[in-house]
Amino acid sequence: MKRRFFLLALLPAACAQPNQAPPVTTAPPMEEPEQVFAPGPIAWDRLNEDQKRRAREAMRRLGYNTSSEEAVIRQWGALPPAKQRFAIRRPPPPPPPRPSTASRPASRSASRPAPASPRPPAPPR
Repeated sequence: MKRRFFLLALLPAACAQPNQAPPVTTAPPMEEPEQVFAPGPIAWDRLNEDQKRRAREAMRRLGYNTSSEEAVIRQWGALPPAKQRFAIRRPPPPPPPRPSTASRPASRSASRPAPASPRPPAPPR
């Protein structure tokens, strides 16, 4: 009974501080959304510089001739629209940092004792 009265006495004290400032959190800066293109081929002129750079790198990886700007534009026009979109896509954001291994507990398999033999030991002769 005393415990209930004690908890009821704490309730108004816990609710009496509603005017506390909320903690300040800093969110990462919002990136502008990636440009969405209409279905069909994408004209080289509509790409921004970052997309052009990614397209050149993708075409270089695929073995296309990237020695001159005219060759890149001609081959860009010959690429299927799906490959064009894949070439200029924004890479995914990096994964969140993992907690350090020092703060993790040791693995359980190292602390387990060896499994017992299923048969009892042989009696002495």
